[in-house]
Amino acid sequence: MSERCLKTKAVLTAMPKRVLILASGNGSNFEAIVKYFQGKGLDVAFELLCDKKDAYVFKRAKKLGVPSYFVEFESLYDFLNARKGKYNLYVLAGFMRILPEKILKICAGSGKFYTDAGCCNIVNIHPSLLPKFKGKDAIKRAFEAKEKKTGVTVHFVNRNVDSGWIIEQKSFDTKGLSFTQFEDSIHKIEHKMYPEIIENLLFKKRVLILGGGARENALAANICNSPYLEKLYLAGANDGFKHLGETVDFTGYKELLEKSLALKIDLLVVGAENPLCEGIADIFAAKGIKVIGANKAWARLEGSKSFAKEFMLKNGIKTADYKIIDYSAGENRAAFDDAFNYFLKKAAVPVIKADGLALGKGVCIAENINDAKLAASEFLAGKFGSASKKILLEERLFGREVSVISLWDGKTLASFPPASDYKRLLDGNNGVNTGGMGAYAPSNISARERNQIKKYLKTLEMALLEEKADFCGVVYSGLILTKDGVQVLEYNMRFGDPECQVLLELLENDLLSVFLAMTQKRLFDVDLKFRRKKAYCLVLASDGYPESPKKGAEIFGLNEAAKFGCKLYFAGVKALPGVVLRNFNPNHADKKMPVNENTKKLSGLDRETFENLLTNGGRVLNIVKSGSDDKKTLDDIYKAAQVISFDGKIYRKDIGKC
Repeated sequence: MSERCLKTKAVLTAMPKRVLILASGNGSNFEAIVKYFQGKGLDVAFELLCDKKDAYVFKRAKKLGVPSYFVEFESLYDFLNARKGKYNLYVLAGFMRILPEKILKICAGSGKFYTDAGCCNIVNIHPSLLPKFKGKDAIKRAFEAKEKKTGVTVHFVNRNVDSGWIIEQKSFDTKGLSFTQFEDSIHKIEHKMYPEIIENLLFKKRVLILGGGARENALAANICNSPYLEKLYLAGANDGFKHLGETVDFTGYKELLEKSLALKIDLLVVGAENPLCEGIADIFAAKGIKVIGANKAWARLEGSKSFAKEFMLKNGIKTADYKIIDYSAGENRAAFDDAFNYFLKKAAVPVIKADGLALGKGVCIAENINDAKLAASEFLAGKFGSASKKILLEERLFGREVSVISLWDGKTLASFPPASDYKRLLDGNNGVNTGGMGAYAPSNISARERNQIKKYLKTLEMALLEEKADFCGVVYSGLILTKDGVQVLEYNMRFGDPECQVLLELLENDLLSVFLAMTQKRLFDVDLKFRRKKAYCLVLASDGYPESPKKGAEIFGLNEAAKFGCKLYFAGVKALPGVVLRNFNPNHADKKMPVNENTKKLSGLDRETFENLLTNGGRVLNIVKSGSDDKKTLDDIYKAAQVISFDGKIYRKDIGKC
């Protein structure tokens, strides 16, 4: 490349983002946006366009040093057409006009234009929770309607009134507010929310997801839809979903970090527990890459059950009584006998748990004391390697189990609805423990139990604050609803699998937006919103799972299964030898969305087949669907399960029924 070309490239790289703000009136949102960017020192050049000659926003623009233009609406097309391609983003801030399609197409530039979803280069803010109170006087109409909750919506713009694809919403309770307080609350949210969203739209993120299971498939499929995404990278993805992003091969965390720095990765999302316990979050954070995942110190809540017990007891969190047996430094028969004698005196058969990570399988619920002793001996002899050289004998609790997955940013805990998973291999909750054979959310719990869980979560949040838990990630609380209230069975420090799949099915928020808020320690400002439906997940596994699953069987019927409206997330699969799988993701082909670099990968047009896959692990794939009619939803899932075939296919027939 010549020196002149290099200089030109450097100039283009250094060029500021250009934003045209369209306003018609007072301009308070205009001022909030410009001041936000000026205060952060971000390289963004603003211009103002107004269709009213005497609007107060011109005075604000002059004071802030922003170039401004008066353009009558009839001349707007010519004005914008003459500047086509000049602006990175068009922002409506109280612009009281409906933009016709010909203008939207100009603003869309070279990207594909979606008339239903809107133009991805034009955003608007509206002072209500759309679709309620579209159009003018939304604040007044919401107040007069005595809405218990209202708020603000930011959305992409289409040719209709306030009906474009919603980016984010923020709500507040209106009880006891006068109209002035009501209006002030709206404006306060607008002035904080809008600039943050505009920043994320202008400075899109490069995201790397680490992990190759169905959980990571679900995370990738959700993040692919984000308007805040510049590019998605996948490390360790299986052949069932690696087409959703650019794959990054690596042999260790050091190499993965070096490649991430070269690729200018902004955010690492860690799926599984082992990398967290091995300190990957610390490695990446030390080089300035944000991470969704606990640091090594706090990953011990999952990596060491004894550490988790100490945390709970110290912070007044209810959990089962327990004793520790530690053989990590050699056999200790005295500790073994003392621990079992403790439970013999209580006339109780303890649950045996490996202290360390055992892929969700390091638990034995014995029926009698002799079986418990045998299981403990096998654990301590190294059944799960070093993870079971130290074990816990734990009081057996009785009740229904639920999983509560929470997000933590170092200041705020925000939780998903409780989910229920199916750990046992066989129907009726029989057979050995597995990583999970299915799940549903939200769990079937009473109002009293729901309140008990809320109280527990508040206790957990206070405990994390008290302990100065300095990480940004996930806390998974494995709870049991006993006659004495909620107690904690275990902690995981990542999204559960398959609970993640059903919870993301219900999440209305843009997932990447939530993650970005976490990395900026503003999770407090995020309203997690969930569809009022029930979501189910069924796991198809291979015969021999979990001990020695069969591999290498060809999978048939995937295309036919998609006809039942289910989403397919892949875990233990690989492509047939010599087959290159082209881009396709049927899971979100029905969504109307703005364009980003990944949209073509979601259209369903680039890959005509979902076949050419072989089984390559215990849990092969997940079938996920949500709906208001539980029976129909489950019927569709099981119809899909029946048409998918591979040698050795096994699955539970009672998901959602017990």
